[in-house]
Amino acid sequence: MEWFLNEIKEVAKNNFTKWYGFLASSALLVGFLLAFYALIPDGRLRFLWYAYGVLTIELLFFAYWLQFSFLIRKCRKDRTGLTLVIHADSNDAERDLKNDFINTIIKSLADTNIHDVFDVIVIKNHLASKYNTINKIESLHKKVKGHIYIFGETKKRKNGDDEYFLSLNGCVAHRPIAKEVSDQLAKEFVSTLPKTINFKEEFAFQGFTITASVVLKCVKYIVGIASFVSGNPLLAIRLHEDLKLELQNTVQKISTDIAILNKLDIQLAEEYSIFAQYYFARSNMNDARIYLDKALSLKKNLYSALILESNFAFIHESDPIKSLRVLKLCHSVDHNSTWRFNETFLYFWQENYSSALKQCEKLKNSNLESDRSIAEEVVGFNEKQLKNTTDKPQLHFWLAFNYYFKLSNLPMALEHCDKFLTNTANDVVKYEKLRNKANGWLADISKQLEII
Repeated sequence: MEWFLNEIKEVAKNNFTKWYGFLASSALLVGFLLAFYALIPDGRLRFLWYAYGVLTIELLFFAYWLQFSFLIRKCRKDRTGLTLVIHADSNDAERDLKNDFINTIIKSLADTNIHDVFDVIVIKNHLASKYNTINKIESLHKKVKGHIYIFGETKKRKNGDDEYFLSLNGCVAHRPIAKEVSDQLAKEFVSTLPKTINFKEEFAFQGFTITASVVLKCVKYIVGIASFVSGNPLLAIRLHEDLKLELQNTVQKISTDIAILNKLDIQLAEEYSIFAQYYFARSNMNDARIYLDKALSLKKNLYSALILESNFAFIHESDPIKSLRVLKLCHSVDHNSTWRFNETFLYFWQENYSSALKQCEKLKNSNLESDRSIAEEVVGFNEKQLKNTTDKPQLHFWLAFNYYFKLSNLPMALEHCDKFLTNTANDVVKYEKLRNKANGWLADISKQLEII
């Protein structure tokens, strides 16, 4: 009988999540409850009522078993889901994985100023073995709705001494970014993750905790980038500033630390530039200046920051010469035509019409997808400038060019051609080149609009 009882205990202990493990556990529970009933003095409690109580406990136990064995928690909507799917092939490996690796990640996040960012979801060991490939992680994602998945396995093997072997892989499913961006982030994530690590059992704590630390740094870096491209630069800055401080304070840096640290400055520069543009658009020049300086200090040739620096010089500092000088730095890091549009405007503003017309010809032949949206911004800005000044009739010419060649708005192009010619009628010599162009445009537009 004792042998049979021990067998049931072993089945319940080692196979709790299987149906026969549940039956064994349930039998042990019933046996314990019946043994307890035997201790109750006769007549104190009717067995029928006690049986109802036993049945209720069994039903509650069954509900707990179902939840423990099959339920997978979904990520909270206001958090970034970090899902750990690592299977351990033995009780020792599972214990050390939980105590040293998983708990290190959870505790490290709780001890930082970004603890409110992540929702750590740990897939139970008996379920983790089902999700050990990218395709299976995709099916898990439908249930969890997480953002970062770290999956793999840990094994305890005899290799002279007992050793742990830990293999890891990663997947990024951050929303609402496009799949191709997510795939690129996944490649970046996997490239920084430690792949296969082994260490002796006596160094299990150090091995798991160091690996957890490396993994967490990779997670912060990738989630920061994902947050940035999905329109949350504030979270990106929080994660990357925290990570940069952590890496700078790490005395013995490993290759992963150095690789991430080298990339962080470029990424932070982009994020600071976005914030600078945000404050600039809201006329908060003090904060715009702070973030702009941060961006340029990390990457002096950052295109978006140079464009903003030029705008800052013209609008806030009233220094068109400096604004033009900054734009010259954009020529070597040409990302779109913004610098050329802005440079053309500044040439018109400074009455350097020969240079302005040369740039107009280049813009006329440009077919970049971004040209139209840039021209729309140019039109809005110049319309505003004309409301604040009366001595810059050449801006009507510049507006006519944008309406005609970049926006295909013939009525507005015609209107500004006419305004330019009218406002410069008393100064024909000064504006001769521009007037000749404008007269030609006027004739062409009138013909297209069938105006006699």
